[in-house]
Amino acid sequence: MEEFDNWNELKKKINTRENMPDNFPKEGEVWMCSLGRNIGYEQNGSEDSFSRPVLIVKKFNNHMFWCVPLSTKQKKFDFYFNYIDPNNQKVSAILAQMRLISVKRLKRDIYVMPDHLFNEIKQKLKLFL
Repeated sequence: MEEFDNWNELKKKINTRENMPDNFPKEGEVWMCSLGRNIGYEQNGSEDSFSRPVLIVKKFNNHMFWCVPLSTKQKKFDFYFNYIDPNNQKVSAILAQMRLISVKRLKRDIYVMPDHLFNEIKQKLKLFL
């Protein structure tokens, strides 16, 4: 229960944040994001900041976008998209957990996904929709 209390306190601070990221996210970019402490099997952020990398899938405006959480655990499920990132790390995009989030949750950009991988991910997402 303490994790939920800690996340709620951090969430209040994030919500009142007025300073936005130096640059706004673009589709295909990977950002560190405060996803929070979630329920059940929903992907959580980790450590004290409840953060994890996310892929920006669809930007609606400078405030809201769809993202897909990323994990370093690769699994052989049809809703995981496994790839090697630009730093030669094994990564999975957890497609089934795409969600709408606010730009206020973003902390910093990490890298830009290569176009061919981003296009493959979008095609797999379309199959789910």
